Amino acid sequence: MNNEMSELAPIVLFVYNRPMHTKLTLNALKNNSLASESKLYIYADGAKKDANAEVLDQIADVRQMIRSQQWCGEIEIIESEKNNGLANSIKAGVSYIVEKYGKVIVMEDDLVTSPAFLSYMNKNLEFYQNRKSVFSIGAYSYPKGKFKIPDDYQFDVFVSLRNSSWGWATWQDRWEQIDWSISCYSTLTDKMKKALNRGGDDVYDLLEMQQSGKLKIWSIQFTMAHFINHAVSILPCISYVDNVGLDGSGENCSVSNGLRNDYLNQKETIRFLDVLYEDSRIINAFYNVNCRKKRVIWKKVLNRICRIIGKQPLFYLKKKIYL
Repeated sequence: MNNEMSELAPIVLFVYNRPMHTKLTLNALKNNSLASESKLYIYADGAKKDANAEVLDQIADVRQMIRSQQWCGEIEIIESEKNNGLANSIKAGVSYIVEKYGKVIVMEDDLVTSPAFLSYMNKNLEFYQNRKSVFSIGAYSYPKGKFKIPDDYQFDVFVSLRNSSWGWATWQDRWEQIDWSISCYSTLTDKMKKALNRGGDDVYDLLEMQQSGKLKIWSIQFTMAHFINHAVSILPCISYVDNVGLDGSGENCSVSNGLRNDYLNQKETIRFLDVLYEDSRIINAFYNVNCRKKRVIWKKVLNRICRIIGKQPLFYLKKKIYL
């Protein structure tokens, strides 16, 4: 491995039984400008005990796929004979890689990336490495139709109160601060729950379902690590990732085509946010995307009329974090 490659963050990709999604993900990754200089670890999960013949064939196809090309400069494949599940795979795999390298870029098998994705990730990891209040870098952002960045905003990234699991990166010292048991759960007050939900009104519900065993996820524990340590995530104004797995085929993921990105960011030069502040307009807009309470029909109609006559919509925000 040359010196330039050793300075780049390793990429960890988790795959299971979706060969077509995996192919799209790997093809896009291979087209990244830094792919030939990066090391890729691929964790291939094993079959569940009750897996049928179709699933077994899909798993075999995925394992053949990941070995079919030189997707990155170096590749190491870790195949599991048993089924660990996505949450356990990510906890174990990321922990191993981040301890070895000090930083990591994490992907799942349904993420189609921009050719500038690896450049964006590595530059942010370098820029925010010593900013200890930044716990993660995300590459996904909501499509323009759902999430608007103010026209006068002068940066290419923004502070988010909620981390993203659709293409992300972190450092060892942040990852090690995760309390996987979430020992503070029973001590959360109503005010704390409200503060936790500033990133979306579903955050505490996800935590509750995780703690009760209704969900098996890893990301809420990382979200709690951000929250407990008063930390933030850095996200792009324009997404570097499109999630092609929003078709009901993935674990803990339903059909949601409204979150797809038709256009991906191609920029490798980044206007970094040096002063880590919460832009109230962006925080409000981000919350609204993650607010489950939708506007009633009559409000939508009035908003439509306002747009037609050139007026500001009356019910632009469903709820404001900042008033």
